[in-house]
Amino acid sequence: MELWRRYLEQYAEQEGDVEGQIVVGSYYAAEIFGSLSKMLDRGGKHRDLIEQRIGYFREGRRRAETFDDRMVNATFSLYNHLNTLSHQFTEGNAQAEDLIRQIDAQVHLQTEAGGQIRRSAAALSASFPLLSLMTLVLTRGQSSASAIRQVEQRFAAGAGRSTSDWETLLNALYRAVEMMQILVLLSDVELRDQVEQMAARFQEEDQSADLRLKLRNGFCRLFELGHLLTTHLDGIL
Repeated sequence: MELWRRYLEQYAEQEGDVEGQIVVGSYYAAEIFGSLSKMLDRGGKHRDLIEQRIGYFREGRRRAETFDDRMVNATFSLYNHLNTLSHQFTEGNAQAEDLIRQIDAQVHLQTEAGGQIRRSAAALSASFPLLSLMTLVLTRGQSSASAIRQVEQRFAAGAGRSTSDWETLLNALYRAVEMMQILVLLSDVELRDQVEQMAARFQEEDQSADLRLKLRNGFCRLFELGHLLTTHLDGIL
């Protein structure tokens, strides 16, 4: 709840600065997934890796000077924590572990060249299949597989239509929000009302044609869904 309070305060401090609010939303999204990973690491198996990745994020936050730098820091931190979480969610599943390794190898190749936003788009695009994999783990025979596949199809279609790195980034972010809505519901069906309220706000704010307003919308909803999930851990694993 301390994280939530700081998020609201810092978001309000950036009133009138859309890029500043994007950074707040994206940084807190990275933080909440790091917190979730730590809380799920009950046996301490991943402690060193988690702390290392949190350290990378904090160092990146200290060093970042431009908006593009901050986007790289946020998106790579999100990818790193989702990589850890996907290992935690699929422990003992050799096929899933192989897929995670393939995604990791691919994202490193994709981010070797190109500008800051291209690298950010690649990192967030690689985060989506990890989040999808985690969501599939929680289906446990529930009738959510079709909804997951629909989001995956929208992700693929959006990636195919993207004509710029910004559009690729936005597509990955929006599909991640949609997948998180499913994941939170799978973790605790009693959260449906809160998820539906967030989904309604997400759709309402998407009426804007301004790319940066859309990015602010996406990162803030991603943090809020991640926070909701983290505060209701019992039903996850």
